[in-house]
Amino acid sequence: MGILKIPEWIIKFTYVNLLWYCFTVVGLFFFGFFPATMALFAIIRKWIMGETDIPTFRTFWHYYKKDFVKSNVVGFMLTISSAMLYLDYVLLEQARGLIFNSLFALLLPIIFMFIFTICYSFSVFVHYNFRPVKVIHQAFLVMIVSPLSTLMMIAGMVILYFSLRGFPGLVVLFGPSLLALLVMYSSYLSFENILNRKQKDSVEVGSAQDHHS
Repeated sequence: MGILKIPEWIIKFTYVNLLWYCFTVVGLFFFGFFPATMALFAIIRKWIMGETDIPTFRTFWHYYKKDFVKSNVVGFMLTISSAMLYLDYVLLEQARGLIFNSLFALLLPIIFMFIFTICYSFSVFVHYNFRPVKVIHQAFLVMIVSPLSTLMMIAGMVILYFSLRGFPGLVVLFGPSLLALLVMYSSYLSFENILNRKQKDSVEVGSAQDHHS
């Protein structure tokens, strides 16, 4: 039964990928990229949660329109932060010898954490109802407390890269949607683990209070 669904899922991923391209262009690329990406993540999140029969176009358009301004605000903040990090790297390149090596060693983990904060930002945006600044802040915290999910994300990206690097046509057809699936699935596991820990802690606190009373 699962094998019979493979063609259906190929069509689903191809279609949502096409929507991502089209709506990115509709938003004049820069203003369309973040709303289209958030809509892509929103659909994949629903698929992961078992809502596989949603109307793809209508759902995509709903999230694209609803979150157009908010997603662009988040995108603007991430873009400005990326530009600042890149500027720091360019300035570091002007240095030589031990100074460059020492400062670059400090900058490298910051760049690494920032890249994965961006990845988690898309997932946090569609999973929670946070203000733009809180989205990025929460994404950073999730990345810090979820090393296994981050490692899963890294491993998946490496596998995806080596699987598709010889097939540029497949990258165009499936690249964005498969990458979004990888990031959203890893993030969703992290969200569930965080929720379970919170529920467990609340139960333990409640039991302790009952015992004390």
